[in-house]
Amino acid sequence: MSTAVARHGLTEVYEPPEGTETVALIIFAHSLFGHPYHTWATKQSKGRCKSPLSFLMSFLSATAPSHAKQTASGSEEARKADDAAEGITFWLQYLLPREISNVRVFTWGYDADIDKFGSASQSTIHHHAGNLLSDIADQREIANHYKRPTAFVVHSLGGIIVKAALNQSVATEGTRLKDIAPNTFGVCFLGTPHRGSSSASLGKVAYQVTVAATRRPNTKLLQGLERNSEPLEQIADPFAQTMQKFGPNLRIYSFREEKETRKYWFFSTMVVDANSAKIGGVGHEEVSSIPANHSGMTKFQSDKATGFRRVLAQLYRWVQELYVLRDADIDGLMRSLNIPETKMRLKNVRTAYKPTFHWLFDPEVVSFSDWLATNVEQAQPFYWIQGKPGSGKSTLMKFAMNDPRMSCLLCGEPDLPWTVVSFFFHDRGSSIQKSLRGMLQEVIYCIIVQLPHLASIAIGLYADAVKAQGTESLIWEMEVLTTLMHNILGQRKTRIRLMIMLDALDEHEGDNGQLIEILNDWSQRTDGYHVTLKICLASRPWPAFSQNFGRCPNFAIHKYTGSDVRIYTESRLKPAPEGPTQLLSKGDLASLNIRDGTPFQTLQAKIADLPEELQKLYDHTLDKISTPYANESHIMFQLILCSLKPLPLETLIRATEYKSALRWLTSRNGGLLETYTGGTPDESDETSDGEKLQFIHQTTKEYVQSPRGQRIMMRIAPLVAMKSGFYFLALSSTSQDSWVAPIKIDMLYNAKLAEHRNEVDSRFRHLCVDSMLHPGELKPCSLLWWLKAQKGAFFRGLLRISKTDVQRGLMNETTPTITRLTGRYVELAIQVVGNLTSMAGPDIRDVELRKFFDEVHRGRITLCLLQIAIGGPHIAPAHLQDRPAMVDKILSLGYPVDFRACPWTFEPPEDLLWRYTPLEFLILNLGEVKLDERTRLRILQALLSAGAFPGWSYKAPFPFASTTMLTYCIQFETVGFVRLLLHHGADFNQRDDSCWLPVDYALLRQDRLISATLAEYQTEPIRPDYVPRQDALTRYEKEEGRGRGQLRSRS
Repeated sequence: MSTAVARHGLTEVYEPPEGTETVALIIFAHSLFGHPYHTWATKQSKGRCKSPLSFLMSFLSATAPSHAKQTASGSEEARKADDAAEGITFWLQYLLPREISNVRVFTWGYDADIDKFGSASQSTIHHHAGNLLSDIADQREIANHYKRPTAFVVHSLGGIIVKAALNQSVATEGTRLKDIAPNTFGVCFLGTPHRGSSSASLGKVAYQVTVAATRRPNTKLLQGLERNSEPLEQIADPFAQTMQKFGPNLRIYSFREEKETRKYWFFSTMVVDANSAKIGGVGHEEVSSIPANHSGMTKFQSDKATGFRRVLAQLYRWVQELYVLRDADIDGLMRSLNIPETKMRLKNVRTAYKPTFHWLFDPEVVSFSDWLATNVEQAQPFYWIQGKPGSGKSTLMKFAMNDPRMSCLLCGEPDLPWTVVSFFFHDRGSSIQKSLRGMLQEVIYCIIVQLPHLASIAIGLYADAVKAQGTESLIWEMEVLTTLMHNILGQRKTRIRLMIMLDALDEHEGDNGQLIEILNDWSQRTDGYHVTLKICLASRPWPAFSQNFGRCPNFAIHKYTGSDVRIYTESRLKPAPEGPTQLLSKGDLASLNIRDGTPFQTLQAKIADLPEELQKLYDHTLDKISTPYANESHIMFQLILCSLKPLPLETLIRATEYKSALRWLTSRNGGLLETYTGGTPDESDETSDGEKLQFIHQTTKEYVQSPRGQRIMMRIAPLVAMKSGFYFLALSSTSQDSWVAPIKIDMLYNAKLAEHRNEVDSRFRHLCVDSMLHPGELKPCSLLWWLKAQKGAFFRGLLRISKTDVQRGLMNETTPTITRLTGRYVELAIQVVGNLTSMAGPDIRDVELRKFFDEVHRGRITLCLLQIAIGGPHIAPAHLQDRPAMVDKILSLGYPVDFRACPWTFEPPEDLLWRYTPLEFLILNLGEVKLDERTRLRILQALLSAGAFPGWSYKAPFPFASTTMLTYCIQFETVGFVRLLLHHGADFNQRDDSCWLPVDYALLRQDRLISATLAEYQTEPIRPDYVPRQDALTRYEKEEGRGRGQLRSRS
């Protein structure tokens, strides 16, 4: 922390001691003529002579004049000694931390001196506000204060600047400044002239009279503080909306001065009167006073001062409320991170037989124990256990985790134990069990469970995700989880030691290169002192893993398990009274003199018939399946291969059109499938309890997927072998029975994959319509049940499709009701978001639905089909989603191209200005997924060719003015967007609210391709010396920061 308070920008004046959690940041901002140190420091007056103008400026000032002595640099102890010698109390550093020790305190300075010789800063209030936001964003990134709750204590002009800054944060999109306003939990205003001050007008006149030739004073700040000035109104109205948006979460406390300010013998008045010192009109604003004049209300000599006690009381109360909110947020955070399904693979891995695997901790056999005992600074962060398929890697990893010798061998300080977390990838499980997202989520959850103090690092990201998705049942995005893990490994406040066990890397679903990159990144983010990290990995010896981990300590497990196989088999089978007992060939089993209740010669003959190679063993198994059962066997394998999660036994049996038991199952799969009990039923899956099915081993699944396995299945099941599991899953989804619920949950994914393989037939026509005949009931497989089971903002938007009794029925489980027409529209929207171009229906030209769409046009319905087709969530893999084709399909059925709708990611507002045409929705990229440029251009071409009006004006939130789509694309998009709009009639002579032409923005951007494209459509060529018109520049400066104009729409 800097020992000197900088004149400009943020200076940290207090940091909690090591080991104390930082709950929030508190930032102090001074007033006109103020200083980030002197405004908040109390000192005895020296009694020197001042000119009348200096007295007047001091009268306006909240602090000492701008030419006051700066804080000297040097050690903090030296400065404290100097302050004590001079009788100075800098209460931000000396008094406040005694009462609130768990916050970081900053003071922020800006050039507020308008009486400098030569030239004063010409920055406006909005310029200072922008600087404040940038300084806060920089500090959050540099010091890892990202998402930390922030409060402001502001004096006079400083309060106006903070209000403008919060307005700008709310208005900005897609930048790091966006998060500052939502993370602000309170503003304490001290003598802030919300409606201006008559003293500012007097100061302005004084400057106009006394200004010297050598000065260029900045009277803009004084002008902005005049009574009921235009700049104050431009800030006040949007700030009222900001307060309304955040409600009680943005705490407001306004203090007024009790005493008049007397700066000269002939003048004495209130600088900011009581009416101007409060915002007013806001229910959650609290108002009080400080027994001091305008300048003295920021200076406190001791902790007994009345003003200090009153300000402290508010800050202390706010911080305590943060604790309560944080505890509630932590509970929600842990619920959202916890996915019990990710723990099932570890749970289902069989525990090692007691006498086996003990060689793992023998340093004379393998190097694992040496690696555990070596300091991380002297050892590789990775240890790799490799092995052939089925060699026991997962069992060994579970054995190592549960063996107390691992904890004993891990070197470290006695009072700093190691935190052991794990994740076992499982390719035969659900998507979350084999994805990077599932791995990150489980690892982070386990870390925070064992190290609860690290939850504070995740709270901010969790709160933002809740706001973005509108629910506490989050779907954590990969980018957010990556950032969260980086923050945990990059924190330097507390010391932690992490041991991460990752099994079956080869079963990870995705790019192995990305997985390796993530693991290497983790190891590079630790410092070896605050954060120590060791990672134990297990996988097959694939080239990608061998190349990256082959030089790390490692061993091949299959070289050491021979004795374990002998011990296990001898313990499980009875030895015969005669014959040899040594293990020979064919799985270390054939010649062992054992029996299982049948004559040993018979058992020996059966073993002799088994192939030695694993693939030949699977060939042999499939060939043994009876021909009458071959079709069912193929369907069964395909259902399990393509299902996103393990299927219950009843569902699998029903889906193959048979009703039987386990004997039926075995006769049709040759023993390649197994059942298991347990798991974590999905709350939306009412049939997920009971026995589930999976392949007996990962190698079995790989064999059935291989061309070799497929050839055998085509030979024994030619009638159905051409159909994939997605076809059978989608076909099963047409059932209305409850057993199909685990399949119907993912019906859009399965239908899209079947459509991609050209397997769709007439039976799929009413997949989403007739299969859910009771849309208003909560029983399994109904429309309402299905919508409630889905996750994401889009499907929650479908639950808000009306402001009438439909919405109340959807959201109220006790009296669910949904109109038939609304149900048909929702079903159509479901088909559109599924990108099912071959079966989108019913016909949009339907008379009843046309009436329904009229209701959409009048604003009663908040979603729209074209917007769904453009920006709806990815149901299937992104490369299979042909969004332009779906847009063409909808338009070809006569759907109006310029329907306005509210994006489902927002709460439906009353103001029609927040509704967007499909063209605006596309160009502003408001969808739940961000499309690539090529896809967006194809959709733009389709919309414009269908008659979409290219001249829409987009009214952005404050402080941006209304702008045309052409102007927006010139500023932020590529030349392809500009060319398409111009080709379809966009007006290149249309000005925006700042009187700027499109060519003005093109020249400011200095994009040659865009300028050349505009020149093709200009009636007059663009001259090389052309500059934006001066009147446009003048008006732009005058209206900077103001949101003016109404949404212009022409048809």
